Amino acid sequence: MAVATLLWTVVPLILLHGVLAARSRRLLRFQLVLDLVLLAVTGPAILRGHDLDPVRALEGFPPFTHWAWQETTAYEPSQSDVPLQFHPWWDAVRRRLRKGRFPALDPWLGAGVPLYGNGQTGLAAPVMAPVWLLGPERGTTVMAFWKIEAAGFGAFLLLAAGLGFRRPVPELGGVLWAGSPYLVAWLLVPLAWVAALLPWCWWLAVRLVRGRFQPGRTALTGLALGWLLGCGLHPESALIVVGSAFAVAAALHPRRVPRLLAAGAVAALVASVLALPTLRLIAVSSKAHHLVSAGVNRAPLPAGVRGTAIRQALLPPSVGHPAWGDWRAPYPHPAGAVGVGTAALVLAGLGGWRRRRLRLLLAAGGMAVLSAVLLYRIPPLAGLLARVPPIDLLTLPRFGVLLSWSLVVASAASAEGVAAGRRRLAGGVLVLGAVALVAVLGLPGLSWRSAAAVVASLAAGAAALAVAARRPDVLPWLAAAELAVLALGINPPAAPEDRVPRPPVIERLVRRAAGVPGRIVGLNGALPANVCVRYGLEDLRSSDPLRPWPLARLHALLGAKDPVLPGPLRNAPPRLLGAWSVRWAVTPEGRALTGWSRVDSGEGVAVWENPMWCPEIRLARTVVSVPTEEEGWRLLASEPGFLPEGVLIPPGTAPEVGGGGTLAVLSASPERVETEVVTGGPAVLVVARCWLPGWRARIDGRPAPVVRANLAALGVVVPPGRHRVRLVYDAWALPGLR
Repeated sequence: MAVATLLWTVVPLILLHGVLAARSRRLLRFQLVLDLVLLAVTGPAILRGHDLDPVRALEGFPPFTHWAWQETTAYEPSQSDVPLQFHPWWDAVRRRLRKGRFPALDPWLGAGVPLYGNGQTGLAAPVMAPVWLLGPERGTTVMAFWKIEAAGFGAFLLLAAGLGFRRPVPELGGVLWAGSPYLVAWLLVPLAWVAALLPWCWWLAVRLVRGRFQPGRTALTGLALGWLLGCGLHPESALIVVGSAFAVAAALHPRRVPRLLAAGAVAALVASVLALPTLRLIAVSSKAHHLVSAGVNRAPLPAGVRGTAIRQALLPPSVGHPAWGDWRAPYPHPAGAVGVGTAALVLAGLGGWRRRRLRLLLAAGGMAVLSAVLLYRIPPLAGLLARVPPIDLLTLPRFGVLLSWSLVVASAASAEGVAAGRRRLAGGVLVLGAVALVAVLGLPGLSWRSAAAVVASLAAGAAALAVAARRPDVLPWLAAAELAVLALGINPPAAPEDRVPRPPVIERLVRRAAGVPGRIVGLNGALPANVCVRYGLEDLRSSDPLRPWPLARLHALLGAKDPVLPGPLRNAPPRLLGAWSVRWAVTPEGRALTGWSRVDSGEGVAVWENPMWCPEIRLARTVVSVPTEEEGWRLLASEPGFLPEGVLIPPGTAPEVGGGGTLAVLSASPERVETEVVTGGPAVLVVARCWLPGWRARIDGRPAPVVRANLAALGVVVPPGRHRVRLVYDAWALPGLR
């Protein structure tokens, strides 16, 4: 076992058991039920000293010759984001923090994409402390453990103290949410923190509208919810979760909506300050442009995909298991992982809800309908809702969190009625029959493991039907056992030596690149994007859904097909890449690169050097202006002769300029570049870093415009004479300010 992991997980858990044993037998019993979920989800990693990290399951690790994401895959495709995106981001942040520097951006990722502003680095979230102290892999394992704890106790607290449910309802709701397929499927990414905190948000909102008005409580509630919106865990999901909390509180106490509005104003203010860099990045991101212009959210979902996703919601293992080799749905597993298990569905079918729960059930039901319409894109309402801001900019599967939670609420409310002797047996039988039909239709083609999980889930549903009225105290254990079976293997463990594979050819490349400046690209999936930063190599690529649209268009020139997550590059024009200071390329063995010099090979890949390389900071010798932006992109795609030492600028951004002069780089850091330029005529200073809102230029202390050099980099038009030119990145700088 890893000592650090034990000190952060098992040791505190043992102490927690001791405290609960001394102070609250009821909470201790609930914790023992929760232990079953913890053991199933995190036990296989923690007990062996491994990390919850799918790196070993990713095709191409090593020798990095395939892009990991596939349309249909035997492993969890969404979890490929963990080693390909989150761990490189967090590693870059950790390196900057250990040097005492604020990680606003990192020029080693995507030629300078934001770290704080990407919305999922969690720099303002104390829950990310395990990552900054223990590293990305070990920190992810520790956080997964405590996400389950936070989700379980949050749901227990809400149902017991916030909504007044009696035993065993809070215990049932707590284990259903802690072990829910939605939370477990997203467990290794920051989104899961937001899901785990959903019941806490509801509890804060419900407390706010009860009793007399207290300004302090209103301000603190707004502060807490605003923090969640802006702290950088997952803005999309946080907006959905916080919105649902306000909605349920308004439904329970409609006359006290002014309190919610006051808290909402505080939350909006706090979030706007914390998340300003993220909001500005979203506004210029390729994802936002693509979702709106291409009408992605308004596009209908194929009927077959919708049907498969609904089957997965009713019975998760009926479409296979992402870790057992029989997954057969044409979408990533978590997108449809919104079920809560057969036992919970059967309980919800039994009904027997008390009249005092009507408003709660109506609020939860309304959210379930909204979530289902958007998640499954049910026409025509989905197409209409997808045009309403901010839904038009959201990723619609994120609404699945509300469907999962609504099912938990419905099951809990039904369990309360059943425990009191009120139930509709026909409803439970009908639900169990529907799930059994899904099981029969899905069994052909399943592995024996998935088939066993299907049988176990059906058995749990039948047991819930049989014991709900007689032994309601057994229901939490029954639900925990079923969800533990469904959770097995979803998040694979990996040994510490598998964290960052280091094939000899990559080691030689790292040594070769250590003494000379220059970026790197990988082609056709070799050395996937972002991974380079783990080796100390600067990458022009960035697998980031919030890439600025000019960078995304540059990646498209290089063969990337997806405007949101680019996927592998396929083209390597030496002049264009030289203008972006790219010195190295890695390709699968057998791929030839015209205009490049092959310098190494091994382990299935080849390494190339670019003879057209230019420094990242330079004075352009030739300046070309184009009449339209589109003409500029077409010209860059043609490998023009003025590259790499020349520069192309967008129309209307600069006067006629010449070239030449001398340049001295006085200082250069990720967020600041200072140079001295001597030129006989107007010239363009080129800094081959990603264009972003927030970059500001000054010439001899006076504000100067920043132009898009080569349409995606930074440029400053410098007048004749000797001048000191400074470029500074300020993530919070407002538009129009210099």
